Amino acid sequence: MKINKLSNMRILRVKKVQNFIQQNNLDCFLVLNPTNRYYLSGFELKDVQYNESSGFLVITKDNLFLFTDNRYLTSALELIDKNNIFIYHSDKFKYVIDILKKKNIKSIGFEYNFFPYEFYFNLKKDFNLIGFQNVIESLRKIKDDFEIQRLRDSNSLVYKVFEILPKYFKVGQTEREIAWFIEKYFREHGASEVSFPPIVAFGENSAKPHAVPSNRRLKQDELILVDIGCRLNDYCSDQTRTFWFGKNPSDIFLHTLELVKEAQKKAIDFIKAGEKLKDAYFLVKNFFKENGVENNFPHALGHGIGLDTHEPPGIGRNDDVFEEGMVITIEPGLYDQKWGGIRWEYMGLVTKNGLQII
Repeated sequence: MKINKLSNMRILRVKKVQNFIQQNNLDCFLVLNPTNRYYLSGFELKDVQYNESSGFLVITKDNLFLFTDNRYLTSALELIDKNNIFIYHSDKFKYVIDILKKKNIKSIGFEYNFFPYEFYFNLKKDFNLIGFQNVIESLRKIKDDFEIQRLRDSNSLVYKVFEILPKYFKVGQTEREIAWFIEKYFREHGASEVSFPPIVAFGENSAKPHAVPSNRRLKQDELILVDIGCRLNDYCSDQTRTFWFGKNPSDIFLHTLELVKEAQKKAIDFIKAGEKLKDAYFLVKNFFKENGVENNFPHALGHGIGLDTHEPPGIGRNDDVFEEGMVITIEPGLYDQKWGGIRWEYMGLVTKNGLQII
């Protein structure tokens, strides 16, 4: 391969995509998902906004090309040989089509779940377009040692926040104030950003699994659900804890917390490479059913995590299996609109012998 600036790690990743191209009799594979673009090339982890792309990759049987605009040329040259970079201007699609034709491209594989119609509409006139799902994502599911260490580092900042929070909570604080304290801490300690907006919810607000912090003020003797993560060295973290603020936790809080933690332990003890995802999910679902609260568990058991906060696999009702090298979250929760919700979440590395909490 001629891409002499790519790291060996990324060259190996690209070669796996090229094997896919060969196996499926394609001329190239088009990568438009920004996270996948970064995973393969190191170029721009995110786009500026949903309707503006920093560029895309075209991977052929023996090469890789980056198409982008002039704003990104300097950054691109740090990663990819200049002969493999194409700069488009106002008439982007005509330019792209002309280049692909010159390279004798006829059949193009593309990411089925990440292909804007405008792009599809322009290319379909000249090329045979074939959609595939999760080609790059299936590679990203399995983390190498480099990625695992970065995930550990990112997660270590979350642990530090959870050590600090119980002493930080004060009567009268708002959910927004605590969320801002968390985000500020992450950035001041090396994170480039939060991996998702912090969830801080008091009392019955915590019954919303994705509660948005409000101006509600903290009262004595109520629960606080905190779901947070940061992006450190490009990799995400994600953990949840539910605290009781005060000295007199309610019976329903203590009972529900016990159920959630026991359910999580059952899942952690069960998970290892080769087991089915749905079996872990239903192990928890059935445990909650035995205790009469299955309807209060409305979401999946967890998800993969890496360059994105939510990645495959989703740990729910599917037949896929846990594979060695996956990094996942385990986050059972129980929610009741009358008084609130409790969720407890860890990140873990799947091994052949079990789930290793990181």
